[in-house]
Amino acid sequence: MNYKSLLPLLGFILLIFLQGCSNTTVEDNTTELEPAQNTFESLGISQDETYSVDIYDPWENLNRKTYNLNSQIDTYVLLPTVSVYESYVPRLLRKGVHNFYSNLHTVNHTVNSALQLKGEKTINNGLRFISNTTLGIAGIFDVATGMGLPEQQEDFGQVLGHWGVPAGPYLVLPFYGPSNLRDATGTVADFFIADLYIDGFGMNGNAGWEVVYYGLMGVDIRANMFFRYYDSLTPFEYDMIRMMYTAQRRVLIGK
Repeated sequence: MNYKSLLPLLGFILLIFLQGCSNTTVEDNTTELEPAQNTFESLGISQDETYSVDIYDPWENLNRKTYNLNSQIDTYVLLPTVSVYESYVPRLLRKGVHNFYSNLHTVNHTVNSALQLKGEKTINNGLRFISNTTLGIAGIFDVATGMGLPEQQEDFGQVLGHWGVPAGPYLVLPFYGPSNLRDATGTVADFFIADLYIDGFGMNGNAGWEVVYYGLMGVDIRANMFFRYYDSLTPFEYDMIRMMYTAQRRVLIGK
């Protein structure tokens, strides 16, 4: 059995489990947030675009536990792995790996742009994928950016939001981090989209290659992410991340 095909099912099972926890009473410990090092600007959110954020978080107790679990996984598994990766793999090769995965993700960006009827972004992403796949040798080199075709990220959660699907409850996904019910569903859909072109590599059903592919992709993503758990110098980091994630998603979906 192709274990990767079970990932979307596991995602839906997780959402069903969380739905069953929605009746859990969460104590209201609302406290004024202290100033933090990280700001909206540091996450790429313009102050002029910041929305007043009213966040529905009925699963807060479970979300906080998942957040803490993610921090432990990050500290004791992901970051040490990234450290070894950066120590033994030359920077030029790491850059090629990052470009390769970014180029493949452009397929998702193109499809999701088209589903939102964003013609300019769809053309940009399509031409970017063609340019990097051919001139950039399977995406190892990013030639498209220099040609005026910057990366335009679009995910299926944005597609759902674009067509009026509400965000739903905030939730923290294992490994993935902050999300909401709509975006988590979009993540599952993006897995299905990615599965279509992954099969083109002949990896469908080959568990060994899939472990290498997804494992290296996870390491690459974490290596290019500057966030560190509990490095914000505030005891209210969970609240801060929840607020910033929700505001950022509203901005992205509103574009």
